[in-house]
Amino acid sequence: MRFLILLLACYLVYRYVKGKAKPEIAKESAATETFQDPVCGVYVSEADAVVGNLQGKRYHFCSLGCLQQFEKIQHKR
Repeated sequence: MRFLILLLACYLVYRYVKGKAKPEIAKESAATETFQDPVCGVYVSEADAVVGNLQGKRYHFCSLGCLQQFEKIQHKR
């Protein structure tokens, strides 16, 4: 009976410690800034984005196709 209580206590301590630990991946992804593509709405990181400039303002796109579509829309205005 003591063995079962000790085993249960160890399990509860393990669950408590495991719940307090924060994964390293979450820290890295939280530090990465993301930008929303103004054409399709997808969120992209600075490293993965296709960057375009319009009148001194930077825009981040998920692909070259979205950048080209954005340029077409802006030239019509």
